[in-house]
Amino acid sequence: MSDVLVIQNTRNEGIATLGRLFEKDGFGITTVLAKKEKIPSINPRVIVILGAPESANDDLPYLKEELALIQDSVKKDIPVLGICLGSQLIAKAFGATVYQGKRKEIGFYHDIKFEHTESRLFQGISSPATVFHWHGDTFSLPKNAIRLAHSKDYQNQAIKIGSAVGIQFHLEVDQSTIQLWLDKSKEELSTVPYIKPEDILKGIPENIDAVQNNMQAFYQNFKSEFKL
Repeated sequence: MSDVLVIQNTRNEGIATLGRLFEKDGFGITTVLAKKEKIPSINPRVIVILGAPESANDDLPYLKEELALIQDSVKKDIPVLGICLGSQLIAKAFGATVYQGKRKEIGFYHDIKFEHTESRLFQGISSPATVFHWHGDTFSLPKNAIRLAHSKDYQNQAIKIGSAVGIQFHLEVDQSTIQLWLDKSKEELSTVPYIKPEDILKGIPENIDAVQNNMQAFYQNFKSEFKL
């Protein structure tokens, strides 16, 4: 049995820093590219669903499979961590509406504020927190979900519902991940005048350590909360 099942929705979005943390702690990782490969019928200790340019509203067979997997995993009390598109799929799986946000968020931001809840997933992380964003969609709060974080333009930046946790922002990124996304998204970014790729690159040295420290803290909290 694999300890961690990672579902990639595009080759360009991997588990990066989070994967290294799992491996350091001895977790076995199985990675599936959902567009090309069938999701295996296994019961891992935790499932991670990553991002992609697609929308959770797209009528794609593999996204429907992921929605069903999320619902089934929560019924079985298997922890599910959804990042970006993964978070939107978690919200949609439990009846929320996924829709286009006020404006795309791409780059380093310092405006994530955490809610006061019983969950300790963001314990030890300064609020407002430094994160890396790359999204344009967002979602309403599903029934019975807990809002864990918000920002000025996005009311639901992180949520928890049962054993599923969705975060819109990226804590898992490293420098090479950001460089890859910028290289692969030149056409997209050319249509968003307020996003300056050169400024994002210049901001890596002063921001990446904060993001990765926040990833480390979140990872330890996630393991503790779900007794991994």
